[in-house]
Amino acid sequence: MMDKFDFESPNYQPSYSPINFEIPKTIRKKKSIKEYLVAGLIGGIIGALLVSMFFIGYFEINFNNFKNDANSTLNSLNLNSSSNAEPLTKTVVLNSGNSSFVTDVAQKVGPAVVGIKNKGTAYNWWTDEEQEITIGEGSGVIISKDGYIVTNNHVVSGAKSVSVILSGEKEVPATIVGTDALSDIALLKIDPKYVKAVAPLGDSSKVKVGEFVIAIGNPLGQEFAGTVTFGVVSAVNRKLDMGNGIQIPLIQTDAAINPGNSGGALVDSSGQVIGINTAKISQTGVEGMGFAIPINYVKPIINDLMKYKKVLRPTIGISVMEYYDRTGNVMGMYISRVYPGTGAAKAGLKEGDIILQIDGKKVTTFSDIQSILSNHKIGDVITIRVLRDGQTKDFKVTLGTPIDTTNKD
Repeated sequence: MMDKFDFESPNYQPSYSPINFEIPKTIRKKKSIKEYLVAGLIGGIIGALLVSMFFIGYFEINFNNFKNDANSTLNSLNLNSSSNAEPLTKTVVLNSGNSSFVTDVAQKVGPAVVGIKNKGTAYNWWTDEEQEITIGEGSGVIISKDGYIVTNNHVVSGAKSVSVILSGEKEVPATIVGTDALSDIALLKIDPKYVKAVAPLGDSSKVKVGEFVIAIGNPLGQEFAGTVTFGVVSAVNRKLDMGNGIQIPLIQTDAAINPGNSGGALVDSSGQVIGINTAKISQTGVEGMGFAIPINYVKPIINDLMKYKKVLRPTIGISVMEYYDRTGNVMGMYISRVYPGTGAAKAGLKEGDIILQIDGKKVTTFSDIQSILSNHKIGDVITIRVLRDGQTKDFKVTLGTPIDTTNKD
């Protein structure tokens, strides 16, 4: 591959050595004007011949060198060979036979990526009646032959009804099985008879920075349905606040993700879904920063939504509120209630205790507690440090299943 030189760099050195000519100083005797004229004429002719010969030879040498370098470069590219020579661009890297893996993946997964319409109602003053309107649009991924579709919670949030637009532009009704605002995941279902393709789910734990990925979705609505964009994994386990105080690990990519892409698929080079597209940073001067929820994070949420229509997150078994010191700063979380039979009650936590830390992490907001618990599952044991009667104490608490906080008993 030809080198690219920065000619403005102070470290750049030309690939040839310049030739310096120096006229030696000699002592000459005086000559007549005629002799000078004849000598000058002869010298001029000889000089012109020498200069012409020099430049012809110089350019011929350099042209031959350039031609040899070009031939050497072209031979090193081996464009007509099927060997694994290093390519010039991404396009060459991706070529396999007469098609690229992007084409193969798009054909494999594309039909399983659908459009989603979030529908509501609005009052029509002219007809004096309610009429159905489309509130928003997004994308979704068919993940089973049973007709289950995973998408983002914000795509269907507030919907009176939902419909799905299949890859053939056929619009069919869908039901919302369950939603989870904390993870921004929702599960829909359509009649299995409409399922023509299912997207295989991969293993996001194997995703590496720099590997190629493809985002498939409907940016800006159905007008651009089935749009395929290509990029690389820019970062993994990128923690971002999803707007609810909870930070979840995300896959960062430079594959274009735009409004309407939400809920679509982020796919690896083998055609496995490794993430659900969820967001991009919209800021002046910022480009190529899209994010997807890792599929390994999504799988247990999908399972809970299928079984329980909600996500069973581990709980401590307490109600809390912020506790302020005399200067007005939040000191910790005040336990206002301990629910009977929960891990907190069994561990010995009491109302009036002030939670300072959980697993060694400072806690000053309810979101802090949620973020810590999001990394645990039911049955895990956590260490809670509280302030009681002016002294700090540690308690081992086993996380339990969600409880009914409306029960006053």
